[in-house]
Amino acid sequence: MTAEGGISALVITRGRPELLAACLGSLSAGPPDEILVGIDGEDQATELALKPFPAVKVLRLPRSCRGEARNALAAAAAGRWLCFLDDDVVLPAGYFDRLRGLVKLNTGVSVFGGGQCLSPASGYFEEAVYALLASPWGGGPFTERFSPVAGTRPAGPEKFILCNLAVDSFFLRERGLAFEGHLSSAEENLLLNRMAAAGARMLLSGDLNLVHRRRNGPAAFIRQVFTSGRGRGQITALSPKGFSPFTLLPPAALACAACAAVLSPHLLGAAAGLHVFVSSGAALFCRARPEVKPAVLALYPALHTAYAGGWVFGFAEGLFCRAIGGAKPRRCRCEGKPAAPRR
Repeated sequence: MTAEGGISALVITRGRPELLAACLGSLSAGPPDEILVGIDGEDQATELALKPFPAVKVLRLPRSCRGEARNALAAAAAGRWLCFLDDDVVLPAGYFDRLRGLVKLNTGVSVFGGGQCLSPASGYFEEAVYALLASPWGGGPFTERFSPVAGTRPAGPEKFILCNLAVDSFFLRERGLAFEGHLSSAEENLLLNRMAAAGARMLLSGDLNLVHRRRNGPAAFIRQVFTSGRGRGQITALSPKGFSPFTLLPPAALACAACAAVLSPHLLGAAAGLHVFVSSGAALFCRARPEVKPAVLALYPALHTAYAGGWVFGFAEGLFCRAIGGAKPRRCRCEGKPAAPRR
């Protein structure tokens, strides 16, 4: 395989060997042209999980932020098409054959992606999170990132998610684009917006739907949402044109609530009542089993508050870094340069 074609599947992993093994098993059943796994720091359990997959190319990374880790894998990839996947996805049979077909039929398209399906192994909490994010009150204009896609059509950058994303490396190199470094999350959002500004065409297809596992407990879910908000706050401070205006709504609501708490507690109570009312309607009509809907209702305020808090933290962090001329957020975990890849 040369850089003139081919698909390189790229996976970053740490501390989830069972999920990684299931992911690699699904990739091996209908393989791409190359599979690269980046291990984010020392991780003996993951090393053992990789032993049954001798064809996988392993890149041992120092502890890195997500953008740095993905750029390291992209630089080591031999294929033209960089297929970014998370270690907690499972691909259906024929996924890469369908991706090859889409690439062949849609010359000039630089980004392909699909949706997500609920895992048959998901428990009660995972099912609730899936329904939460797939509802307009939970995902807003991003709901197609978190639910199955129907058909094949052009789409904007807000419709794609990094756990299921194929990008043309030629387009990136020709325009000098890469993932922004030292972000806590949402690095793909900034890259995709920059690609769109550079004229990239993007295609969303149900042919690329896959199964994605969700966080299986409240604490892990809230941490993930906070980190997501933090990354988008960093992006907003870094690049005013690199984010979706919709992402400003939760922190704006949080700021209004804080003001109301000081100036008009009665107004805050009315706003809280309105939030409960809208959340109740959203939970009632979401796509979940009746017994799961109470959990969806309870998760709406957790989702909105954690995201808004993370955004405020990340935005303040980004402004501070710009003010002092620093390139890294204060809590950046990057440790150094990646090690050489091993086959």
